[in-house]
Amino acid sequence: MELEVSAQASPEQNGAKQQQRRRRSAVSPSPASLLSLPQEILEQLFLLLDLTDRLQLSRTSKILHEIHSNSASIQYLFVLETSAYLDVPTQLLPREPTPAAQSPASSPPSSPRPSTPSTLAFRSPHTGKLRPSIPSVTLAPWPKTPPPFIAGGQGPVSAAEKNEALRAREKRWETMDHVQKRTFKVQGTAGVYELQEGIFLMCDDFTEDDAEKPTTIRLIPLPSADDPDLEDPPVPTKSAKMSFPIADLTMDPTQDLIVVSEYRPDANDESRSPPTHRFHLLTMSTFTPHPLASMPILDFPPFTQVIMQTSQLLQVMGDTLVVLVAKFAPPWVLAGLGLGIGALGNLGHEEEIVAWNWKTGRVLARLSLPENGWFSSLALLTPTTFMVTSTSNISPVLPAEPRSLANNFANVFAPVIQIYSFAPDPTHTIIPVQPLDADHMDDTTPRPVMLAQLELPRFAPGVLVGAFNVRPDPAFPPRSPDSGPTLNKRKAFTQDPSKGVLVFELKVGEPITEGPPIMNEMTSKSYELFVLRETLVDLAEQGEDRLRKAWENGGDEDGLGIRGVERTFVWADWGEKGARMLDRVMRRRNWVCSCSGYRFISLTPAIRSENHTGWPSSEDPSMSDPERDEQEFISPPRRSDIHLLDFSPFNIRREQATEPELINFMDSAIKEKDWSVKVIDHESVLEKRRIWKDDVRSSLSFREVRKDYGGWSNGVMIDDQRVIIVRTKAERNSEWGSVKQEMTVLCM
Repeated sequence: MELEVSAQASPEQNGAKQQQRRRRSAVSPSPASLLSLPQEILEQLFLLLDLTDRLQLSRTSKILHEIHSNSASIQYLFVLETSAYLDVPTQLLPREPTPAAQSPASSPPSSPRPSTPSTLAFRSPHTGKLRPSIPSVTLAPWPKTPPPFIAGGQGPVSAAEKNEALRAREKRWETMDHVQKRTFKVQGTAGVYELQEGIFLMCDDFTEDDAEKPTTIRLIPLPSADDPDLEDPPVPTKSAKMSFPIADLTMDPTQDLIVVSEYRPDANDESRSPPTHRFHLLTMSTFTPHPLASMPILDFPPFTQVIMQTSQLLQVMGDTLVVLVAKFAPPWVLAGLGLGIGALGNLGHEEEIVAWNWKTGRVLARLSLPENGWFSSLALLTPTTFMVTSTSNISPVLPAEPRSLANNFANVFAPVIQIYSFAPDPTHTIIPVQPLDADHMDDTTPRPVMLAQLELPRFAPGVLVGAFNVRPDPAFPPRSPDSGPTLNKRKAFTQDPSKGVLVFELKVGEPITEGPPIMNEMTSKSYELFVLRETLVDLAEQGEDRLRKAWENGGDEDGLGIRGVERTFVWADWGEKGARMLDRVMRRRNWVCSCSGYRFISLTPAIRSENHTGWPSSEDPSMSDPERDEQEFISPPRRSDIHLLDFSPFNIRREQATEPELINFMDSAIKEKDWSVKVIDHESVLEKRRIWKDDVRSSLSFREVRKDYGGWSNGVMIDDQRVIIVRTKAERNSEWGSVKQEMTVLCM
């Protein structure tokens, strides 16, 4: 009856029902109504979703799948997220003209700047442009045939162009298949150097003698797949002589920034002690004070003792500059007291961290580290958080380990990774007084808050820590086009600073016999610990969430005050699944720029079959003595192959899903591959020996890529666009004064 009445409903009733249906459709859209939207709107909806949701939505209909597959913007975003890159906004700005260089055939300028050494220039046979250089650097010659692409345009601009460029590069990295190869030479030793954003920085020769620190900075742009012959480099090859000795430095080409640490500076005020180091904030393009730095000189707190040496680490992320300085008694002082290097943590060993906003000059935080068994190491995680390695004998959480340094000076804890935040407390504003005093207990500087501690496996009694270092520096976040000077105006995409892998080098002394440790009865053993950067970034962000809640609660968390935000994780809870500890691949690394993004690179001996024809059998690496090589001042070059570990979760899943290639070995036309790839996803177990209390288990998955190279080398570096194979040539005379670096760049 109701159906019959409904069929005979009035036009007014039917209209009301249609309005109700439209309202219900607006609240809960059906697939049909979603597909009725214009394609441009659907594409924007995809871009608002995360990776997992985009993939799920694309599987719901053929139309949505086609939109997902055919959209250059969506596919570019997919490649960015799966390869740990971020988009760089296109900058349609003209590049400043390259400063005129002095041609060898021309007369020198009438009044050269005293801080700028002489330069040379050679004309490109392909473009006619002048390519500047300096006497101590020999750039690669131009090939007879120009490369397919001649640099000089705007570079990738559209999403489709960027997508194609990034996909092609990532594809080449899968099998280490470089597209261009160039070799250049640099005079000098591996002293103070940096590799950032395709620019290699290397100071002039230096020695460990305090009186002979470097004073000249050399900037060398590196070949790339897009510009192998440096037709349009981000900066010309050049050098600049500082008016002070250089202790260390760091640089950020994306901000045209170089931070140079002055060695043993004088005090600006006679009433105050001189700072330990003075940091000069300069531009890389002119070596003049950076225009965005309101205080272009920053002073580190003074020494507390007169006779001390220092080592330091400097890192920049956005507006944040963090410096870790270790102050210690020189070895000759320890020797005079009858002490070895094992006493480092008990005699004059001080470590301190200071964070600045380098643009405003304001001190963000200051932290004095407790005495450590060995030097600490540091890595920025976000602009307000950092991690530091610790081998301290002071811990608010960990119990004491039953092991000691030589001569039983002090008990030492097992190494830990500590995460700190120096985010400002909104309830307690502090204006630090500068320059900073030597007394780190002053109350004018904010203190970082410890957020988390990650324990390593427990040591056996008597083990000594010889090193616990971390690398690399974080990638630089993308910048807006109007945020200041930069040397990367044509960069289309950049590595995500919140993703990648961190590599920890752990070197320990293992007792040869049972009983109390004796320095001359120990053997050295080294490990490499791999941890995803996002693991530590997530812990940092979770810790800062707890910190904000504590501030909102009057500075208290769980009734423990601000200390309540701290969390401690034992190795079994975080390391066995979230890390991978392996025996060290290279016995010695002369160059530490060995990690970029998810990739970690090493050299291995180039072992070939007996009948190979690559080189004379007398040159086989198997005939070398690794123990002797490690004792050399500069390890001699050996025939080497390339060994790459890739910790990208997406690349691992893709490799696991790929069907193995079927090869017909009877086909004589098949060329033997010069590379191999395998996924390591099973648990690895390190035998405890006399180092660990128990066997060490870890299972973070990775791809292992081996590439035949066979060239002479004793060092290797990597960034997101290239592999740099280093062959150091040195001739022994009265001193190591004749050292040259031959660097072969494999452009990916």
